[in-house]
Amino acid sequence: MAGNNRSPRARALAAALREARNATGLTQRGLAERIGAPHSRITRYESGSRVPKENETATILGALGTDPSTRERILEMARDVDRETWSEVSQQGSPTQLDTLARYERSAVALTDVSSVLIPGLCQTPGYARAIMSSAPDRFPASEVERRVLYRLGRQRVLDGPNAPTFTAIIDEPGLIRRIGGREVMAEQLDHLAWMATKPGIDIRVISIDSKYHHAMVGGWFVMEFAEADPVIQLEHFNASTFVHARLTTRSFIEARDNLLDVSMSPEESVQLIATHADHHRRGDELYDRT
Repeated sequence: MAGNNRSPRARALAAALREARNATGLTQRGLAERIGAPHSRITRYESGSRVPKENETATILGALGTDPSTRERILEMARDVDRETWSEVSQQGSPTQLDTLARYERSAVALTDVSSVLIPGLCQTPGYARAIMSSAPDRFPASEVERRVLYRLGRQRVLDGPNAPTFTAIIDEPGLIRRIGGREVMAEQLDHLAWMATKPGIDIRVISIDSKYHHAMVGGWFVMEFAEADPVIQLEHFNASTFVHARLTTRSFIEARDNLLDVSMSPEESVQLIATHADHHRRGDELYDRT
């Protein structure tokens, strides 16, 4: 459906059309002349302020001479642009979804990562991220691991600078205990996490292992909030990722996030516990030894 649409798939469609045109070296004005449309229409399509219909998308791709596989992928986005969720099954997220996620992060005013088992991606050290990606059952070749580690580290730059969004990490304590990559990697990771908590606009909160049942026990989620658009939730599953933007659903995730903040330890208590676990890892203490 043509018109305004800020869904994740609509944003991805805008980016895909822009990339397809850039790949040909054609300017926006040149494409507009080729399909007999106003230059402003192409600008709106590529910025995401207006969404082309499927037949309009096909016309653009035909004019660009886009290869069949890319053409079908982009047309599928155009067909499903109004869906309330966007899921893709792939190895650790598709490039299209990763690019969309990065764009959302850059335009957000507030980010919250609720993590039940791992340190959030925006907080990960190179060693920790590398350990996750290289030890997974469907692990990648070394070159691909390094590419993905660099991409993840690049995403972390969104938290730097005067226009950075606020960032809150809510971490279930077992995520601090699990020895990903060995004790030195974990000690370094937790030191980094404690350091991040000292930066302006960043709030690191831990849910004690002694807590009763809470929402993060069934899985984590990532909340992206914007100044002039509805929130978007990202869910990561094994071999798949989902964006959710339906208001009723996103509201329930945000309410659950707020409840978790209520049961979390204070920022000061959280940092103290993180430092304690870092010392345990450094010494090689037995897991779950909190004495």
